[in-house]
Amino acid sequence: MITVKDVWRGAMPDGTELLGGGGGLDRRVEWATALRTRPPAFETIKGGEMAFVPVRSIRLLDERLDLAQVIQSFGDKGGVAVAVIGEASMESVAVAERMMMPLLHLPDGSHLNDIQQTVVRFILDQRTLLHERQQELHTQLMELALAGAGTAAIVDRLAEITGHAVVWQENDGTVRHASAGADGESLRPSLEKDATRVRRWAEGIAVVAADPPVHEFALPRTGMARLVAPVPVRDGIGGFISLIAPDADLDQISRLAVARAASACAIELDRERAVLQARDELEGEFLESLLAGTYSSESAVRHRAERLGFDLSGETVVMVARPDGGAEQVPRVRGDQLVAGAQGWIRRRSPTALATLRQRAVAAVVPLVEGQPALDLRRLAADLRLECSGAVAGEVSVGLGRSKPGIAGVRASYREAEQALTMGTRLFGGARVVAFSDLGLYRLLYAMNGQAELREFFEDQVQTLVEYDQRTGAGLMATLDAFFRCHGSPTEIAQLLHLHRNTVLYRLRRIEDIASLSLDDPETRLNLHLCLKVRDVLQAAS
Repeated sequence: MITVKDVWRGAMPDGTELLGGGGGLDRRVEWATALRTRPPAFETIKGGEMAFVPVRSIRLLDERLDLAQVIQSFGDKGGVAVAVIGEASMESVAVAERMMMPLLHLPDGSHLNDIQQTVVRFILDQRTLLHERQQELHTQLMELALAGAGTAAIVDRLAEITGHAVVWQENDGTVRHASAGADGESLRPSLEKDATRVRRWAEGIAVVAADPPVHEFALPRTGMARLVAPVPVRDGIGGFISLIAPDADLDQISRLAVARAASACAIELDRERAVLQARDELEGEFLESLLAGTYSSESAVRHRAERLGFDLSGETVVMVARPDGGAEQVPRVRGDQLVAGAQGWIRRRSPTALATLRQRAVAAVVPLVEGQPALDLRRLAADLRLECSGAVAGEVSVGLGRSKPGIAGVRASYREAEQALTMGTRLFGGARVVAFSDLGLYRLLYAMNGQAELREFFEDQVQTLVEYDQRTGAGLMATLDAFFRCHGSPTEIAQLLHLHRNTVLYRLRRIEDIASLSLDDPETRLNLHLCLKVRDVLQAAS
């Protein structure tokens, strides 16, 4: 693609000035035409033409015409730029600005026909040169992509071909790789701060892998500019390639090189993603067998762990992260986002860990390698919670198991993490990390869950109160819970429940009458307090 800027720089005489319409300098030029002094004003306009207009000749064509009208009409028919000899009115400059049509002023004494022919030759020569250069670039860069050399190698080759600095950025602006000369203290921050503007541009255009679009952006406070091309992947944009140089050095060959590099990177990125997806599937199957205990033998597990580079020789600890609200409220798309958050956490905080989606929650298995500094597991779990919370744009809680040795220890730590998450969020609320060691007595009661004796004990002690509340809505169980929270003080119970003290005393008497018990008896108090904790376990399990 040959742009207005390319023609201005490469074929116009020195002293040619831009009067207006600078926003259209990147528009594509297909041909050059000149104003005629008899109708039609221009030869057939097919779109993409640059017009050369002697201002004084406009009146010869039609006394009612002026330059502003010529620009308007030419642009409406598909013209992309106008170069004039003579004085351009303020109105014509305003029209050029509004239509984003570059209006160029040629030096006095210029020969219009000679300049037009020079531009035509420039366009034809550039087409030939660009075609040849395109083939060379395609061959060099695609060879790297097809050989699986990696995006970093493509970036470095582009820098070598053009002689300019090149960077590869993630969608969030993070510089993934930079060639020599692109890693200066002032340049890298400018690139990362400018990421939002680049991303918005890419979101508003069609991106085709075979011919990615290229746009020039100025880099504020650096004296440099960059040509940017998005790298298309199957599900959107995988990143951006930028070629950085002084504005005057960025020509059409540079644009072509950036576009071809983006195409090559798209192939490489699809390859990388396919490999990562295959590895994720293997890791997911491996972790599922570990967490569910469905592996055939420990030797088979160790063999698979070695192939994945996962260390099972020491102790492991499991963390489980789930969006607050329960597993049933987490749709699949949020599950995918949750995994993405966990993968980000692994990259930044725990590179030896593995994570998988299980029962709408993420289970992260962290090996504790002997001889390495001890990890602050609570801090690590808190970081996991923050990463996942950011990924799903909502609150997330994390359960933390204890570190356990051996292969069977992975499943044991996982069950503890699940228990800590389930019971902890019920007891302490969401948006937090709960360790298994935080559960206290609930650890014992949860282990007994499923045994008939646990439910029978609960029903023997307080079932009459539960049924009475169901029939009347008297709130006796809530009063009993407040009784233990407030150490039996009627005044404090009244404040907690927003009741009159006499109402509290009445409810306490009703509890004693209906359940046939005495709240003054220490053994009875112990049983009732235990029943309230059993209720929490039964409700959490259901």
